[in-house]
Amino acid sequence: MTTTPKDSAETKPPKDFLIKDYDLKIGYLTAHFSRMWTRFNYFVGIESALVGGKLIFGNGKLSGGVAIVGAAVSLLWYVMGAEDRFLVRVYRQHVKDAADLVAQSLWGATQPPYRHVGEVKESSKALDWEISGWRLEPVSTTHLAAWIPLLVLLAWLGVLVV
Repeated sequence: MTTTPKDSAETKPPKDFLIKDYDLKIGYLTAHFSRMWTRFNYFVGIESALVGGKLIFGNGKLSGGVAIVGAAVSLLWYVMGAEDRFLVRVYRQHVKDAADLVAQSLWGATQPPYRHVGEVKESSKALDWEISGWRLEPVSTTHLAAWIPLLVLLAWLGVLVV
């Protein structure tokens, strides 16, 4: 029995491989979120200690030296947050691509509507806006990993200017 190129293992990965690959990519994205928010929390702690310590033990005044340290820490925090956001985008694309391959291998041309883990844009269209649950993409949670430190950096620079 001969196989056609369409059916050969060289052109079509086995379904179990695709499913395992999808699972691994979801796991990696999930682990990245965990690492990202751990880093974020460390920086929040450092910034809080700088401000709180200086205000409590420094007669309520922020010195230029503390502002320089705060600006340097927040710049580092911003760089790490922006890189984390970039990696989230990359890993989400990996999950989407893997899910597309799994769906295609399972259903082929008769694929029903399917949304992969992490897909938000299409899934959210059917939801009504409500005060306790909404989403704006430019300020979504993963964007805030870079926006918040950038705003803190601007605040420190404002302290230096004043």
